[in-house]
Amino acid sequence: MAWNYQQHAGHFNQQQQQHYQQHHPQYAGQQAQGASQTYGNYGNFFQQNVFQMNAWQAYNMSGEAELAGIFAHYVNRDQANTMAQGIQSEDLCNILNQTGSIKAYYNITWSRELCSVMMAMLDRNPDGFMQWPEFMELQRCILAWHNMFRRYDTDKSGYIESHELNNVVSAFGYRISPDVMTTLLKRYSRAHAVNGQVRTLIAFDDFVSLCVRLRAYTDAFRKRDRCSNGGCETGSCMYGYDDFLRCVMCL
Repeated sequence: MAWNYQQHAGHFNQQQQQHYQQHHPQYAGQQAQGASQTYGNYGNFFQQNVFQMNAWQAYNMSGEAELAGIFAHYVNRDQANTMAQGIQSEDLCNILNQTGSIKAYYNITWSRELCSVMMAMLDRNPDGFMQWPEFMELQRCILAWHNMFRRYDTDKSGYIESHELNNVVSAFGYRISPDVMTTLLKRYSRAHAVNGQVRTLIAFDDFVSLCVRLRAYTDAFRKRDRCSNGGCETGSCMYGYDDFLRCVMCL
């Protein structure tokens, strides 16, 4: 059956809230609005800056139905997509790179690898496809990350200084140790020669990759922490090898 926007309109926020109440209450206004002595209050950032955004407005579209039409095109042109009522990573890559208003808004070329990582973060089934509610939440996440990135990209170069990363992560609400921050800097920064000096910078696509993994890994560990410790958050839990591989290899 072809995907039809009218069948899904109006259900997104309700489905999102139900999912997070059941699996990740830090996003659902529970557990002191997501505050945690161990993990910080990053859930607040998503409640206040992500879940209330409208992607189609940022992309200068006429309405949500226009964005849904683009999504429907990629769902309905492939039989596997139609059966799953969703898109795959190459479809997401095409949407971000070939939709003029989206391409102009971010002004980068999205890689298939990064699109696969973003899909895995929100693949709740998990079935390897991105359905409409997941697609809409991803658009909101990317917008929020881009807004935060622009706050620190003061010269509008498309990069932020590596020393600003600690401020950005803190603004998101994560509680990160200095050693972990050093690891993040080494993994996601690039060295550039500027006016005869070497500067360590972070590009937006690397920034998105960092944001996706930081959220996904924190959510996965936090959920297991609560399950292992009677609903309490201790900052530690027992991981089986298979469980660990499933968690990290999907991203």
